[in-house]
Amino acid sequence: MQSRRTPAAPGNGSILGLVAGLGKLPGILARSAKENGYQVIALCLSEEAEARVQPHCLKTFQVAPGQLGKNLKLLQRENVKQLVFVGKVPKLDILKNITKFDWTAVRELSRLSDFNDDTIQSAMGDYAASQGITVRSQAEFLTELFPDIGVLTARRPTAEEYADINFGKRIAKEIARQDIGQTVIVRNQMIMAIEAIEGTDKAIQRAVGLAKGPVVVVKVSKPNQDQRFDIPTVGMNTLNSMLAPKPGGVLAIEANETMVVEREEMIEFCNQHGICMVAI
Repeated sequence: MQSRRTPAAPGNGSILGLVAGLGKLPGILARSAKENGYQVIALCLSEEAEARVQPHCLKTFQVAPGQLGKNLKLLQRENVKQLVFVGKVPKLDILKNITKFDWTAVRELSRLSDFNDDTIQSAMGDYAASQGITVRSQAEFLTELFPDIGVLTARRPTAEEYADINFGKRIAKEIARQDIGQTVIVRNQMIMAIEAIEGTDKAIQRAVGLAKGPVVVVKVSKPNQDQRFDIPTVGMNTLNSMLAPKPGGVLAIEANETMVVEREEMIEFCNQHGICMVAI
């Protein structure tokens, strides 16, 4: 099932900056951008990120997320006018190293009303724009990762599971609206866990432990999702977190709003373990 999203226009040799976090997405996006005619210059937040993007980049640099002023000067020196953020950046890890932030980061963070993801991300986008750099949406370069509505696996949800999906979606949309999290885990129309700062995978593991069996995982987008920074994403780690003593379970994602990484591998895994994956 292909997404109806509009892909990025051809780059025609223009420079695209890439801030690469954890996971496989930075490598996928870097390859897509290069294939579409962009010269990619990557600021990598780890050695793993640099290894994934390097084959597709003109230049790569390892940087620290708290060095905001230094990183912006690096982008300006490389004549970067367009920038994409992609990959996971664990907020807990960043906050633990707040003493390593440079003056620019401390100044910009001190102006924020809170440290919710939306607040931080929006402020970073505004600051980049003030420095002459436009932050583009990662969705432009990853259109093939967004499934349309439908069941992706061999098994379809049962009537009881659809009831859990509908119940979970309503709750998930509400916590997403409040910028708490975007995932709710349900069993028999009871909330087993709600995603917060620990992330999706740990929330699922907690729910499976409480349920002592398969669960229904519902992941949605925020009502006003800023796709320059944060798009709901699922992958093999999500499915591995769902494994329970008995086969089964459902992974329900919001269609055209959630990226599915490693789709073929995920579908095969689901079919082997009796898990249903559905875009709703």
